[in-house]
Amino acid sequence: MRKVFTFLGALLFIYGGAQTTTVTYTESSANFPNPERGFYKYSDTQSSSTSGYNLLNQSSLTNYRTNQNITLVFRYFYLNDFVNSAIPQSYLNNMQTDFNRIRNAGLKSVIRFAYSDDYGDDVVLDATKTRMLEHINQIKPILIANADVIAVMQAGFIGAWGEWYYTDQAEFGGWGYNETNLTPTNYAHRKNITDAILNALPNTRAVQIRYPKMKQQMYNTTAPLPPSQAYTNSSLARIGHHNDCFLSSNTDVGTYSNVNTEYPYLDQETQFLPMGGETCAVFESRTNCTTAQFEMAKFHWSYLNLDYHPSVINGWQTGDCYQDIQKNLGYRFVLTSSILPQSVSLENQLSVTINIENVGYAAPFNERYAYIVLKNLATDDVFSILLDSDPRLWHDEVTISENLTLPDGIIPGNYDMYLHLPDAYESLANRPEYAIRFANNNVWESSTGYNRLNHKVEITETLGIADNNRLKVILHPVPANNELIVEMDAATDYNFEIYNSLGQQMKLQSSKNGNKVSFDTQTLTNGVYFIQFENGETNDSRRFIVRH
Repeated sequence: MRKVFTFLGALLFIYGGAQTTTVTYTESSANFPNPERGFYKYSDTQSSSTSGYNLLNQSSLTNYRTNQNITLVFRYFYLNDFVNSAIPQSYLNNMQTDFNRIRNAGLKSVIRFAYSDDYGDDVVLDATKTRMLEHINQIKPILIANADVIAVMQAGFIGAWGEWYYTDQAEFGGWGYNETNLTPTNYAHRKNITDAILNALPNTRAVQIRYPKMKQQMYNTTAPLPPSQAYTNSSLARIGHHNDCFLSSNTDVGTYSNVNTEYPYLDQETQFLPMGGETCAVFESRTNCTTAQFEMAKFHWSYLNLDYHPSVINGWQTGDCYQDIQKNLGYRFVLTSSILPQSVSLENQLSVTINIENVGYAAPFNERYAYIVLKNLATDDVFSILLDSDPRLWHDEVTISENLTLPDGIIPGNYDMYLHLPDAYESLANRPEYAIRFANNNVWESSTGYNRLNHKVEITETLGIADNNRLKVILHPVPANNELIVEMDAATDYNFEIYNSLGQQMKLQSSKNGNKVSFDTQTLTNGVYFIQFENGETNDSRRFIVRH
């Protein structure tokens, strides 16, 4: 179904005689790298010796993106040497080195922690719950500092490979359990670990659980996440799914306990939550190209292990579906057409309509903003205008139709128009390899990460029609963190109300001092908000972003 996104609460000004141009775009069949999606390369910290840390290789990481169109690396952090002790600082330092190298290479990571890579009577499978919680607390500062290059974290810690199955800890269910004999107490202990991981990560990042039933039992619900709760800070909205035996039996080797109920559950959940993993064996009735592609689309797969299982990957290559899977894992946005103005005067709004098709299996699962970028042809000055549309909601066919206020400081002249989807983290926002590229011919600008709309607009002088109700307002910092400051003439004469993107009013502490009003935004989650000013005669509003 086509979705139409409009600017919340904006006044739609219509100016007679405005001329527009319809631009059409050609879809590209090329395979190219895009952030937080696709096949990943596997790695772990196990050394060839009995102890040690195997650092990621910088040149190998760079090669993944440059020569293999890969943007994700899976990183296993094995803690087998610390089952009975704290994690030493040397190990934590090595973790930071790994994340630095991932960032240098323009990649992101899928991460998991575990205490063993085997199982058996003579193998120590995992630490106690108390030790796990201690370790999670130790890694919390590193997770927060490197969340920009962590695409998602798998729950891990419990059991062999951190897969939550074989465990020698009675509090989690004991060795070789099957999912029917776990007690409420066992689930409560597992939930404690999950909650600790959620708390160790910034709320911009999700955790993935190995088995759908685990999430349902821990959080006492079999209902899938409804759209109204997607992308909130609740635990249910931050717990996605991973499957380590995808397609490898009729139940994916025990991943599902009841496909009749868990298939529909997973189908809806993964529209809004990350889904990925690996295959573990050939099972012809399911690992074939037809079934594989059908299920990746049904369950909105964003990423998959390129290194395992090799026989399954080889089967897709010989079956002539590998290239399609490689292109369609995650999102793949295609510009189809746009309707753009030929000119706009400084006092008017810039009206844009952009039609997009997502031909990939999923939408982006991490927060990301979209901008219209205007680049002055004479001066090369660049101005970005935030769109209200959320790329995480770009499923199937999408129409973005918005009326945008021209930014302060823009001058009359001719401007190239672009669509830009940078990373939400400031540390990566200006790096083109972390921006989303559209699957079109002749639109990608690799030096900036912009997608050309192949259109020029003329910004003209005002037409002499004064808009007396449009206030001169300065908001800073941009984006807001723990505080938003509003500067405007006679600020003390105005009433202020703040709303979220759903139109719900936010109650914030504020203070006024002359022409400044300060709002405490610490309680706001990351996202787009609107501040409205009113004094009985004038009613105006502005958008702002909060990013902690």
